[in-house]
Amino acid sequence: MSEEEIVDHLPALKASCAKHCPAQKKEYDACVGRIAKLGDGDCEAWYFDLLHCVDHCVAPQAFKKLK
Repeated sequence: MSEEEIVDHLPALKASCAKHCPAQKKEYDACVGRIAKLGDGDCEAWYFDLLHCVDHCVAPQAFKKLK
């Protein structure tokens, strides 16, 4: 029995799905810009909004790639 190299499709799926969340990405990038100027605070809420959108897109596709 030959062993196949294991391929993780999740990073590619996340990158592809990030394109479907432009509003969340724009808000997150704006927050990062504000924090860079102010030097105080974080963008945790905006980051989780972006992750939620990406995960919503990835979830139906993730298990289709598994054998």
